[in-house]
Amino acid sequence: MLHHRWPTPVNRSPLIALVPILAGVLAPSAAPADPPDARSAIVADADSLAAPGIPGPLVLLDGSAFPIAVGRQGRSVSLPVVAGARAGRGRVVAFGHTGYLDGAALGVGDTALLVERCVRWSGGDRASPRVGVPHDAGLAEALGVRGLDARVLPADWSARLAGVDVLCLQTHRLRDGDLEPVRAFIRNGGGVLASGLGWGWLQLNPTKAIREHPGNRLLVWAGIGWADGTLERTRGEGYALDAAIPSISRVDQALGLIESPDGKAASREEGAQAGAIAGAAIRVLPEGHALFDRLRRLLDGGVARRAPSTGAPVRVGEARERVLLALEVELEHRTPPEEVRAHPAAAVFPGPVPPEAPRVGRTIAIDAGVRGWRGTGLYAPPGGLVTVTLGDGVDPGGARVRIGCHTDRLWHLDDWRRAPDIARDFPLGTGTTRVASAFGGLIYIEPTARTGAIEVTIDGGVEAPRFVLGSTTPEQWAASRLAPAPWGEIETAKIIVSVPAESLRALDDPTAVLEMWDRISDAHSTLGQTPLARERPERFVADEQISAGYMHAGYPIMTHLDAVDEMTEVGRLRAGPWGLLHELGHNHQEGEWTFAGTGEVTCNLFALHAIDTACTPAEGSRGHGAVDQPPSVEKHLADGARFEAWQRDPFLALHMYVQLQREFGWETFKRVFAEYRALPAGDRPRTDADKRDQWLVRFSRACGRNLGPFFQAWGVPTGDGARRSIADLPEWMPADMPRP
Repeated sequence: MLHHRWPTPVNRSPLIALVPILAGVLAPSAAPADPPDARSAIVADADSLAAPGIPGPLVLLDGSAFPIAVGRQGRSVSLPVVAGARAGRGRVVAFGHTGYLDGAALGVGDTALLVERCVRWSGGDRASPRVGVPHDAGLAEALGVRGLDARVLPADWSARLAGVDVLCLQTHRLRDGDLEPVRAFIRNGGGVLASGLGWGWLQLNPTKAIREHPGNRLLVWAGIGWADGTLERTRGEGYALDAAIPSISRVDQALGLIESPDGKAASREEGAQAGAIAGAAIRVLPEGHALFDRLRRLLDGGVARRAPSTGAPVRVGEARERVLLALEVELEHRTPPEEVRAHPAAAVFPGPVPPEAPRVGRTIAIDAGVRGWRGTGLYAPPGGLVTVTLGDGVDPGGARVRIGCHTDRLWHLDDWRRAPDIARDFPLGTGTTRVASAFGGLIYIEPTARTGAIEVTIDGGVEAPRFVLGSTTPEQWAASRLAPAPWGEIETAKIIVSVPAESLRALDDPTAVLEMWDRISDAHSTLGQTPLARERPERFVADEQISAGYMHAGYPIMTHLDAVDEMTEVGRLRAGPWGLLHELGHNHQEGEWTFAGTGEVTCNLFALHAIDTACTPAEGSRGHGAVDQPPSVEKHLADGARFEAWQRDPFLALHMYVQLQREFGWETFKRVFAEYRALPAGDRPRTDADKRDQWLVRFSRACGRNLGPFFQAWGVPTGDGARRSIADLPEWMPADMPRP
């Protein structure tokens, strides 16, 4: 790579330091001159930037901040993945993934060049800025290779910033005591490079809001924040550095459009951009920030708003409508439970509670040794106040209360057919906790510590249909199925299904359905060689709209409403509903035997096993047309048996596994899976090549045949050493599979 000369920084007038409010300084910074000049200097002659992991977006608040590189979010939105800002007398650069300040990412594309330039820009007019790196000797060494004067800082680094011009830090490692020293360092002329990740931090801190992200607590006052969500790549495996920057890239610009008399954008793309930026900022900004106050004033304008629905979704280009709905959702999260009111959209989804439905109280004993959400048979009405009281002897923080099972967040989707965030959860303390949701939902208790039995008293809910296999009597179900809540559940100790109550009211006896679910659960556990008794029952939840795909795995497994009949009608369940079995299979996959290209393949082994052993599909079928009539193996071989083609076609790849199953049976798969489960940590595969090699060797040993030629015929690469290790076994190839 050619050496790029660093352009001489332009002298700027220092900015006025801002007044701290709450945990940081909340007022927006004054705008500097010419941020495009800084960006041009940083990206000059550079082509691409790495994308470590799955980066997330940054939010730029005002003219003090400028985008350096952008990623895509959907078809219409581009958001910053790297951004700079001037604050006080200092300069900062933020990165949308912790991995950007990591030696591995610096080796990709022009990432090292860009990081070097960001360091030099953050160092201001200093010819050789002194760079301090907390925690990471590898990063300090990599920066040294770029000619920078970098050193690792001691453990108490934030108290020892004298002699440092630029800090390079990862936000997830920040301690509370680091924040104000670093803010003061910036105000007094220091430079900071900070890498962080919004969505990843939220996953690790599910009870917190994104505005509490340590990077936001550090830098929102400077005009940059970390938002939830992910960014798609724009060039190869990363981001183009020569890509055009959208005309709307900051919150103040987005608000300028949204606040206009008609609130309409010149194009769908412009509206989408403005709505995405302002909507993300709503969740990032703290109370008291001038931009948050501007956003709140939008609700005072008397603008007519509609509740999203299937027939009238709130679309991506409707910036004002999306921002107003996002603002209402966020304000509900910040409102004391006593002041929460029903949101109009709740009447559309998840549905209304009849006004005459009686509010009831119930005391429930819960086995805290069972993980996950514990159903109560109660539903919180939209806007209704519910009280939850823990029994004596329960440790504070030992449980949480959840309202609503529809946990998918839809912020990133182009159309919203329901409000984008409708489930709430709250910590339970000593005494009585008051909770409420503007959208309502089934009430759950979630133990957070395995402390044996806990007693919980709930008041203010309404009855919901609920049937527990082995516990609910026919007489109890006859009454419960008529309960007034709009959602209900049927459950076993292994599987729980959450569906609209109207579908349960038509179900005379859920016993056969739930027994079938247990058979499916046991089939998956048996193949995966896990205990039949689950530590946490799997959950299926039907929803008007989900965050990704037609269905998706996780806790809970999410489906659309058209899957309700498959989940609650025993005949359809016995037939082997492929989608449900597939998603449950995802929850049984193990990374050690799922290599690249098989993420949508090995889960289907569980679907096939359940169809073979628990279900009764149509005669001659194994549950899916692409299994019964797989993609042409002959064409795959004629095209050169390219591994990339095999990886792109899940049912072509699955046929390779089907050939093994037909010849060697499910028992061989069980032996291999059990072997993987028993592996000590040091023997587990670490790389993708290791995974392929171990799968070849372990399955070959389990079936007593040399599968090396079989893998080669399919084009699945394995190492010479792995193939030599099984050369003592007789070779095997399906009768209809030509040798390579």
